[in-house]
Amino acid sequence: MEPFHHWREGLSATSTSEQRFDEWVFLNASSVLLSEKTGELLALDLNEMQMTVEAVKAGLERLAGQWGFQYRILLESNGFQKFIIYQESRLQAVLDEAPFCVMGAQLNYQYPLCPESFLGEVHERWETHGAIPHEIGVALGYPLDDVFGYMGLLPLSCKGVCGWRVYGCMKESQRRSCAFNDARCRALMFLATTAASN
Repeated sequence: MEPFHHWREGLSATSTSEQRFDEWVFLNASSVLLSEKTGELLALDLNEMQMTVEAVKAGLERLAGQWGFQYRILLESNGFQKFIIYQESRLQAVLDEAPFCVMGAQLNYQYPLCPESFLGEVHERWETHGAIPHEIGVALGYPLDDVFGYMGLLPLSCKGVCGWRVYGCMKESQRRSCAFNDARCRALMFLATTAASN
């Protein structure tokens, strides 16, 4: 939590719009920042936040340097800027684990897989087809069996739901779901103490 304490201490010296943006990113990406989640796909309402696309990019660049995450701008549509915040090492580990028979043979991703090329291809497919490719779930911290089972690429049946459909190990999916939810609760408490101290 060290970089976030420094950030919180400096909040009062920033503009109201910067505070709102920072707090929004902190809360909505908390499972990546405070937990083990690989990435988080976010959609920011530009009108509500009174920001331009350029201001969003500048804000993400600033926070990435302070908080130690990577991001990829994916799409702007209907007044929303869509982007992913992720941890590069976590995403690389998941891509290394993903079976070639699915990622290469069935989904036609070029090997070797790396975060930059994978997210670049996701971006291109999203723009081309007008819909987010389901395989983005690989970058969002869901177990691979759950992602590929949902897509019908592995012969697995749905075992239940814990924030998403589970096709693999229910216990592992529940553990991750609890960790992600706990991170959001911790972020809310952290922001509440920030508001109380201002």
